[in-house]
Amino acid sequence: MSSSLNHYSPTIYKALRPDTQAQLHAIVSREASCLASTFYSYFLSSEDAAPFLSHDAVHQRLKSSMELWIKNIFDPQFTDIDEIAQKKIGKVHAHLGIPINLVLKGAILLKTELGTCLMQEMHDPLQLSDAILFACNRIDKAMALMSASYISDTKKNVQEAEAYRAMSFGQNLATEREGQLVALMEWSQSFLFALITHENILPSLSGSALGLWLRHRAAILFGGTPQLAELTTKITQFDQDFLSKAQIINSETQQAFTIRFQQAVDEIKSLLSDLFKNNDKTTEGVDPLTTLLNRRFLSAILSREISIAVHARMPLSVIVLNIDNFSEINKNLGSPAGDSAIKQVAEYLQKTTRPSDFLFRYNHEEFLLVLVEMNTEGAIQLGKRIKSDIQNKTFYTADLTSINIHLSIGVSSYDGHPDHNFLIKCAIENLKNDIYE
Repeated sequence: MSSSLNHYSPTIYKALRPDTQAQLHAIVSREASCLASTFYSYFLSSEDAAPFLSHDAVHQRLKSSMELWIKNIFDPQFTDIDEIAQKKIGKVHAHLGIPINLVLKGAILLKTELGTCLMQEMHDPLQLSDAILFACNRIDKAMALMSASYISDTKKNVQEAEAYRAMSFGQNLATEREGQLVALMEWSQSFLFALITHENILPSLSGSALGLWLRHRAAILFGGTPQLAELTTKITQFDQDFLSKAQIINSETQQAFTIRFQQAVDEIKSLLSDLFKNNDKTTEGVDPLTTLLNRRFLSAILSREISIAVHARMPLSVIVLNIDNFSEINKNLGSPAGDSAIKQVAEYLQKTTRPSDFLFRYNHEEFLLVLVEMNTEGAIQLGKRIKSDIQNKTFYTADLTSINIHLSIGVSSYDGHPDHNFLIKCAIENLKNDIYE
């Protein structure tokens, strides 16, 4: 499909007379702001697109870009459409997650509004006809180029998400399975302890470490499987049933409640075990030194997590960590010591973060943590703790030479801007400013 769009060749209408093209450009330039507002007001009225355009900065930036786009495609100094620019715009819309059908509907609305403006200004029927045909041709060609780029970029994201899923299956699923079974056991014990001690707030299963893992990592690993759907439904029902009934039990009903509770936990344990069965896909896709994710999967994972944050109204944060004295370690102790420092920091991060979070080796001595359902305050506290722990700990090379590691951190939280690059950029800026002393 993308191949045919890349070779899109619309009907070429006769060239406009210079005076007609000049008048067309003058009308478009004068009405560009109104046309852009019409285009994006349609987007904001759509339930599918509004969440991705709610951020004021995005709205303003896209609107001004739209005005410039309208002016440029009708500028007499350009003999044809700038293909590179149109493909770039298509990638931007794909990045933001705006459905392509809405973009195309917006283009129809744009042509209708432009036609109305031309009819109000041009009174010569032949001149008006030529101008409308020319305008439709230009907009159609631009949209075809955007669509080709949009489809290509979206397909790449889908392929990366699938590659990540396959890569994850290649990890040690037995260890992952045991980790989640332990998480279930720990949660059930904390629930019963809270029940016995008559605490006012009982911990929900959906809000536990297991619940977080199911919503984020398991959704990628086992998305679309009936086992995941059944387990997710069962946990929701579990919380609805037991959290409400736990508030009204007394000494006479507590034993029966506890038996039913344990039976339900055992059922969830069985469903969790079934989730891991018969999954033996393997592929490469991790950083060989640290076994963390590489940047290949960053776009697909962050785009998905931002979508979850938007629709579920949940927080999402990232931390960028940099080994500040990495060059010094390499210079004084050699590159094997530098590799050892990177590897040991990665091992610490794996032990410190939750199973639901995503860890990346972002650049050579930089790491990126994607922290699901964690707000700014929680991310800053975690970042400071990581920085303090690592800087107060002595690491060792293979020959037992001691290494002291110094970190700088940058934290950023999702604030409505749909482009994941903006989220990372903010964290990197905070890292450079070193505001978390």
